[in-house]
Amino acid sequence: MNENDIKLTCSVCHAYLFPEDDVVYCPVCGAPHHRDCYKSIGHCAFEEAHGTANQYKKPDFSKTEQVKNVSEETVCEICGAKYPSENAKCPECGAPNFKSVGGGFAQLDFLGGVPEDTDLGGGVTAAEARRFVFTNTRRYIPKFAGMKSGRKASWNWFAFLFPPAWFLSRKMYAAGIVTGILSICFTMFLLPFGQALSQYDTTSITSFSQLAQSIISDPSSMKPAVILLAYAGMSLRILLHVLCAVFGDKIYRDYTINTISEIKKNSDDIDYDYHRKGGTNFLLLIIGFFAVQYFPTIVFSLLV
Repeated sequence: MNENDIKLTCSVCHAYLFPEDDVVYCPVCGAPHHRDCYKSIGHCAFEEAHGTANQYKKPDFSKTEQVKNVSEETVCEICGAKYPSENAKCPECGAPNFKSVGGGFAQLDFLGGVPEDTDLGGGVTAAEARRFVFTNTRRYIPKFAGMKSGRKASWNWFAFLFPPAWFLSRKMYAAGIVTGILSICFTMFLLPFGQALSQYDTTSITSFSQLAQSIISDPSSMKPAVILLAYAGMSLRILLHVLCAVFGDKIYRDYTINTISEIKKNSDDIDYDYHRKGGTNFLLLIIGFFAVQYFPTIVFSLLV
């Protein structure tokens, strides 16, 4: 048997024919058979079709190979870039090529159920917002879509726990700086209380009531103004965190739509500007977190 016929099948049993098989070909139409299969029926499996349009025709595998050699393109589920489907990952953003591992992951919904052509406001579609937001899009895109219909309030735990760090990580620099300064100021309201509290012997105090009793019995170090300042600082800081949690997603939506609209209008390289102005910045997240946590203590230690 010729090695070029390795992809042929027996006309009787339809099993693949291999080079080591004993194969016979019909002298009329050329249909391949195992010798034993041919003997079992005593003639060509296509004998009744000889001389008709249904007569056996040998497959043209050269055309099949040509089709396979044409590189198909796939579209990145994250950034939308097109690249050869055999690539393991996107050359633009590095996201895995889910289709190359069997296609099971290709059905992941990165828009949280929102259609790609949904207008989120200002002519910005959900697909464009996905490319800009880049990470955790399954959470943010549905939020953005809901806010277009009038809903402004939401809840963002990250923005509640670390407001400046979250704003900075999402490259909303103005909001990050403002909330950071406010948070630092409100924290510094608490420092005089902490300084006054250090004058008391807290080693034997195990409850808030015991601490209150110690302050009442010796009010000389804990002036009312210090307590009021600490209360105001704590209340204002909690209020800031709650406001950021409730309206953080709305602020981010407006930032996303305004920035994308500006990029579409003025940019010479949209993909580059999406990457530069969108996505997340982990370094700024760390800087924002530690600045708010430690800057007030450092400033206070320099002033006293």
